[in-house]
Amino acid sequence: MTMKIKTNKTILTLYPNTMGMCYALFDSPNDLVDYGIGHVRPVNNKKSIAKVAHYLDYYKPDIVIVRGLTKYNYKNNKRNKKLIDLICTKAKEKNLEVLQYNRSQIKEVFNQFEANTKYQISKKLIEWFSKLEALEYPYRKEWMNENHNVGVFDAISLGVTHYYLNG
Repeated sequence: MTMKIKTNKTILTLYPNTMGMCYALFDSPNDLVDYGIGHVRPVNNKKSIAKVAHYLDYYKPDIVIVRGLTKYNYKNNKRNKKLIDLICTKAKEKNLEVLQYNRSQIKEVFNQFEANTKYQISKKLIEWFSKLEALEYPYRKEWMNENHNVGVFDAISLGVTHYYLNG
């Protein structure tokens, strides 16, 4: 993936999931600086927002990107909706630009690369960022739980989506 970018802004993507807070840090579209899962046990918004505050202070991003939820998501996951609102508030308190991209926007970007599912997106991201090979996970059958590394790829896909929609 090679893209021209107008500014050199550091972006931090945050993707809350059942494991905790997944994140990715980019200095440019081709420079994935850091990524991972900030495990939160037990999962709750107070501990999650403390993790977010730590990331904001440590990484000092220019832009924070979070998972956008659709109306369907709001109804079915009130805790995540509240957490995403808290993340946005925390980032804005630090005068950071905050953007959101939902699953449809991510799929729209990755459809260009014939990657329609989370698994296909992860394979495409591994192709672009070889250091992600260590996080590769097997294809999930319907009866299987989602692999814990999926959240990292979700966070990275937010960053890639941002660069494609705004690059």
